[in-house]
Parts: sequence; structure tokens; C-alpha cells
Amino acid sequence: MDKTLIDAAARALKVEGVYLRESHIHCKKGFLPQLIDDGLSLVPQYRGGPTGEIHIIPAKQEGGDTTTMVMFHFAAGVRLIDGASLDPTEIQEDVPDETLYVEITTEFYAQYACDCPADNEELRPALEEFGRYNVGYHIWPYWREYVQNACARLGLPPIPVPMYRIPQRESVSATVPE
Repeated sequence: MDKTLIDAAARALKVEGVYLRESHIHCKKGFLPQLIDDGLSLVPQYRGGPTGEIHIIPAKQEGGDTTTMVMFHFAAGVRLIDGASLDPTEIQEDVPDETLYVEITTEFYAQYACDCPADNEELRPALEEFGRYNVGYHIWPYWREYVQNACARLGLPPIPVPMYRIPQRESVSATVPE
């Protein structure tokens, strides 16, 4: 993490909003969350992190002035698996259908106003570093609220979403909070 680059981006950016871009909710066929069997041990698995997708867009304001908008994309997901069947500490992309009970996935984007021109190539590395390490802090509360709302609509007890953790350099695209 290069704090100098992050500070440069933070000085140039002003958060405007966080928006849901894509979502998917899957509940196992025949599973009734309101009637969870006492013998069933559902364990949550989490993933989340920046997708690496950044859009720098020049935009016209009402007065005719040009401003710059920057959008950072961030994916997050949680799933409930049968804890008796799998090791919940091992994140596996593919799990057997019979062990997956609920899955909630999303992609959000955070939109920022930027006080630099859209074609400022010197700012690009700072924006990339900011996207890797800071955007998650702005998106995570929206992700947590989405999960709580989805659980209520599914009739599930709330799945606790842990605090956001800064991704490690080697796993920037898939942070897994503990």
C-alpha cells in the first residue's frame, strides 16, 4: 500500500454516492428458511473486494464547465453452506449443490467527483491505489445493509457481515473477512 498515492487520490476525490450495479440471490430449492432444522449447521462464507474496474468520465455541469467523475467497482458475496459437510474456513468457488443453501452476491460502484481533468495520466496510479484500499470502506455499509435486507425478505435470521478489512497486496481482488 502506497500511502502517498492514496493521499493524493483522497485530496482529489469527493464521494458522491454508492450504487448497486448487479445482484443475485439464490435460495436452495425446497429450503424453507423459516423452518431451519435444528440439526442443520449453516455457516457463512464471505468474499469481497475491488474488481479493478475504474471508469474516469468527463461530465458537463449545468454552467457548461467540465468536471470529472470516477467510478470504482466492488464485488461482494456471502453464502450459507452446510458446515457439517465442508470446512467453512476454506473458500471454494464451486461447492456441491447439496451443501449450498443461500448465496447473496452483488456488485456496487462508488462514484466520486474529481477535481482533476479526466485525461490526467499522473493521477491514474493514485486512483488505482485508492480503489484497491479505500473504496471498500465506502461500499461496505451498503453491502451490510443489502445483506440484512435480503435476509429479512428471505425469512432468514440476519447473516452478520464482519467489519471490512484492508486487502493484502497479493489478494487485492478477493478480501475474505474473518
